[in-house]
Amino acid sequence: MRSGFGFDLRSMEIFVETLEQGSQSAAARRLGLKQSSVSQSLATLEEGLGVSLFKRNARPLEPTAAGRFFYDRARRLLDEARSTRRELVSGAFGQLHQVRLALVDSLATAVGQPLIELIKRHTRDYTLTTGLSHMHSHALLTRHVDFIVSDDRLENYDGLERHAVLREPFVLVAPASWTGPLDNLRWLTRQLDFVRYTPQSLIGQAIERHLRLNRLELPARLHLDNTFAVLRLVSAGAGWTITTPLCLFQAGLDTLQVRVAPLPVAPLQRELTLVARRDELGDLPAQLARDARRLLELRFRQELERGLPWLSPQVATQP
Repeated sequence: MRSGFGFDLRSMEIFVETLEQGSQSAAARRLGLKQSSVSQSLATLEEGLGVSLFKRNARPLEPTAAGRFFYDRARRLLDEARSTRRELVSGAFGQLHQVRLALVDSLATAVGQPLIELIKRHTRDYTLTTGLSHMHSHALLTRHVDFIVSDDRLENYDGLERHAVLREPFVLVAPASWTGPLDNLRWLTRQLDFVRYTPQSLIGQAIERHLRLNRLELPARLHLDNTFAVLRLVSAGAGWTITTPLCLFQAGLDTLQVRVAPLPVAPLQRELTLVARRDELGDLPAQLARDARRLLELRFRQELERGLPWLSPQVATQP
């Protein structure tokens, strides 16, 4: 058998026709083949699968238990193959069968639900995952997802298209109960613990790299793996952190008891980009990026202007 599976579409078609027609000769007439070709195909199929598919003494032919199982699966696979061919020949593949996307947690919180509604109009099925951004990048490169919105643009890889979604600054966040200054990180750290993102996260890596470049070595006591936990701990007075406006929005900006200020060291920015394999999803990646920017303007921008109006001009949702 040429296929490593032990079967291919042609052998499945011959098997299904033989069973439905009741004999090899009838299947041969139906398919326009010689009976010897049908017989050889079925023998090779059984050899490749390592099972008997027919009860040999039954007339008309009847399947064994394995044959009935294979028949049911073969019918579905053949129907799907014929449908795929019809859609390709007619050009009717505007609606995708499945779209798999992965988003950073903060964006999923901000615009995930309306983005899903948009995706439903373009696909029969979808999956959405969140979590650590470096895992999303790996999933895209290994074809486990179709596109990602991440702080990793995968600049070192060809064959990808990239659409800007958001650019935002990192900010310093301290508990509302903190009455001291926010312009000296070394002195602040002597009074309050620094609440870190885990080093496995891209946002945590960016912050740690920035601190090292500015020769700031802060005690490593608190490492948390998600924004909500980081900011709720800061809100409770346990320490201070560095994060972004969208992360503040994710954690509930209107409910946090915090003070927000610009970074007193050199500025640091985060860019979220939609990345997809080029020419596979038509104009859907560009359209989703546009809609994500529009939804961020409607939801995120409005709350930012109410709660932190000085910060809103520093956030860009245009490419």
